[in-house]
Amino acid sequence: MQPEEPVTPPVMLERPSAESWWWLQQGSRRSWRRTLAVGFGSAAVVTLLGAPLGLLWHTLAPGVPVIDAGENGIVINEPSPEQYIAADGWLVLLGLGFGLLVAIAAWLVLRRDRGPALLLGVVAGAGVATNWVAVPLGELLGKDAYEHWRAAATQGATYLAPPALHSIAPTLVPAFAAAIVLTLLAGWSNDPDLDHPGAQPGYGPNHGQYDPLEGPPLSSDWPVGPDPTAAPAPPAPGPADQPRG
Repeated sequence: MQPEEPVTPPVMLERPSAESWWWLQQGSRRSWRRTLAVGFGSAAVVTLLGAPLGLLWHTLAPGVPVIDAGENGIVINEPSPEQYIAADGWLVLLGLGFGLLVAIAAWLVLRRDRGPALLLGVVAGAGVATNWVAVPLGELLGKDAYEHWRAAATQGATYLAPPALHSIAPTLVPAFAAAIVLTLLAGWSNDPDLDHPGAQPGYGPNHGQYDPLEGPPLSSDWPVGPDPTAAPAPPAPGPADQPRG
């Protein structure tokens, strides 16, 4: 009798641990110098964009009609002027668009630097651009002419005062909108590593690696046992099956 061939037991593929998955991610880590440069650089660029935001706000916000009331000073010329709060409303609308645009632009242009540093830079830049650039610039335009009119106005004279902000809440809208948009873009992204482009899982630096929830893929480098779904091999010929002479 011929000895039976040993049957190789199937090799069980172990699921990756958290440590192995973290090890795969080490290749996408950036240096602290690059991280700080991205954060401060994005904040500086967004802050400079506050200048056109202020010009646009000054152009769209209507002036407030005022009148020289003599002893009562300069008062509003209408009993219920909508223009008094129109500047706040326009800043809210423009702030929403500003935060949306800078967040999308940062997400697309700085795709290799996505992460917390980019989020903090854009949000901080949007807040500074609105509070210390856009609003002061929008209120400054036309202020000299208005002050000159006040100094030379006589009782009964009317004028359109330049727009002015009356509350702090509108200045927080751009930063809030930018934070929400960047967070949603990160949450909707299929890329396993946000600092690399791509909308398909595995397109980043770990392209071809496995999903930690589904296990590693089968490849030629992995030891694989017999396929349990394959048809069984025919038995080896025994002594009774040997041809007789």
